[in-house]
Amino acid sequence: MNIIKFEVRRSIKSSLLWALVCSGIIIFFMSLFPSMENSDIQEIVFTKLDAFPEGLMEAFGLDNMVDFTNIMQYLAYTIQYISMAIGVYALILGINALLSEEVEGTIEFLYAQPVCRNKIVLTKLLSNAYLLFQSIFIIGLFTIAVSIFFKPEDYDLINLIMGIKEVFLGIYLVAYTYFSIGFFLSSILKPKVGTTSISIGIFFFSYIVGVVSRLKEELELLRFLSPFDYVLPMDLVRYGWERKFLVAAIIIMVLTIAASFFIYDKKDMEI
Repeated sequence: MNIIKFEVRRSIKSSLLWALVCSGIIIFFMSLFPSMENSDIQEIVFTKLDAFPEGLMEAFGLDNMVDFTNIMQYLAYTIQYISMAIGVYALILGINALLSEEVEGTIEFLYAQPVCRNKIVLTKLLSNAYLLFQSIFIIGLFTIAVSIFFKPEDYDLINLIMGIKEVFLGIYLVAYTYFSIGFFLSSILKPKVGTTSISIGIFFFSYIVGVVSRLKEELELLRFLSPFDYVLPMDLVRYGWERKFLVAAIIIMVLTIAASFFIYDKKDMEI
């Protein structure tokens, strides 16, 4: 029995639905981009934002105003919120990865197969990692297509595509960091927990920590507790990658995945 194929087939519909919903939101907001170039909307937005305290603006990454007439900055600003949904989805995938069999009562059937626990962990890891990759890839393709369609004539096509590629590489890094955290939790949690509520709670806790870390320079270390803040699309477009957060993400992924194998191998299952 090919467990990877079974896992992918079982979850592919929800994965595609998630990707299409996120893609639809991006298409909707990108359809508004032409109006940004030909109206006073940007000036109205700037006027409203100027009323907020400087510290609050910095906390939400708005200390440097977004140029809504620049398609790459407008796109990054839009995707910044889509990446929140992707982060939550990555956590849900990770937490459900090893818990799903216990929750659905099919753990006995799985153990009836000639596979060891480490192989079960590996196949669950690979199948769910593939589903996450596929979802983000589909969103990326839709983003490139709609951006090309609404691209100003004087904006270089290659620069646009390369910029989108960088943004989605950042999204992959953040998503897989959250996925690995969720995967680790799936090795220690009991099947009776609400995986969706836990995923949302963890994500928004880390998001709030990231916001707080931007309020004062002394709190900047807290940003390491917020994977969402490792590669913000707007920061990536403006400043590029920050190596320290890239290293932090890799360390988190390696440690949590390694711990998942160790813990699951010794876990008492609820059959």
